[in-house]
Amino acid sequence: MILKNFSVFSLASVMMFAACSSDSSSSANSEIDSSSSVSEKESSSSQASESAGPIWEMMQEMPNMDLGERYGAKLWLSAGKNGFYSLWIVDTANSETTYGTVAKKAGISSGELQFSSADGFVFAKGFQPGDSFLKELDKGISLRFSVEDSSLMVSINGEDDFEVGKATRKIDKDYLSRSDSLVGKTLEWNSGDGESVYRFYKNGEYVRLFGDDSDENQFEAGYYDIHRQHLLTTPVHSAGKVLTLGNFALKIGSGEYTFESSDNSETYTVSSMKVSYPDAALLTQNAWEAESNDSLKWTLEMKENSYVIAGKTGLNDNTTKIRRVGDWSVFGDYLVLTVDTCQAAKQVNCYMERGQILQLKESGFEFDNFDTKSEYATPREWTAVEME
Repeated sequence: MILKNFSVFSLASVMMFAACSSDSSSSANSEIDSSSSVSEKESSSSQASESAGPIWEMMQEMPNMDLGERYGAKLWLSAGKNGFYSLWIVDTANSETTYGTVAKKAGISSGELQFSSADGFVFAKGFQPGDSFLKELDKGISLRFSVEDSSLMVSINGEDDFEVGKATRKIDKDYLSRSDSLVGKTLEWNSGDGESVYRFYKNGEYVRLFGDDSDENQFEAGYYDIHRQHLLTTPVHSAGKVLTLGNFALKIGSGEYTFESSDNSETYTVSSMKVSYPDAALLTQNAWEAESNDSLKWTLEMKENSYVIAGKTGLNDNTTKIRRVGDWSVFGDYLVLTVDTCQAAKQVNCYMERGQILQLKESGFEFDNFDTKSEYATPREWTAVEME
């Protein structure tokens, strides 16, 4: 596989996520080779809509789509089964040479896809196709699809409709071509003083851990797919410095994959993992309570996309020691609790918490919170509040 993809990674492809993604401080009184991926829970309902149904079906028949020439190159759109899309700026003479990529998870219920520089992207700086692509990406790229006489049509940025072509490329058998091969797998790399572990789940969800996951500044969770034999990862929640778009070719070895990018390669050992996918809806069906070792009484209420957690000294004085509000998500079997606001009786750091859900039932749940040191870390074990 020719890895002349990106001469230079955009500075925008590496970023430090906002403090609410990692921690906040509080003081007193304060080619037909695309495959599947991404969250069915957000994409399935939209893609089942009446207007999008025919569009979605035709996209699945040609997951690599030719959208004509643009930026002095060819414009390809790749689509996975579960709502992960990527635009590629492809050299007119060699389909293995690209000058830019942008990717995102999205629904297509309206028949429209929007890409912008707020999405994960990389581009080849100093090359006309790459620079032109970035300029338009800054303004936003709109793709509106329709079906006419059994043909898939597209309008780019409100321009005249034209028929979408089928784009193909030869699969290189030495490189991974389907994300199905990653489902249920753990990929681990260790350099002696650093460690990176990917956990790949169904529905295109992944978690990346660093070391023993005890570092509050290193973590990511999001979505993945393989398009054009490139593993694309887009983190939704993260702590630390991460790529907004991971873009790697995975060379197949014996029990290992070598992650190849334009300027680096790292070999990951592959192993199978046992996953018990939790029914995340159970988290919203009860209010939860817990106690911590210092006799704090905790309450937790989780709604569809938000949570409120509070730790109090008890029923006698009922003094609130900590209260956090944020969003929650489940990626595979990992629970992620972000922090939007944090109030505490004294100066504390309120980290984005995460951990593997060890069990989840109507009566209670347990998750392996990475934070075992903070004074007001979220308890591991919770029981359902009894109501009458």
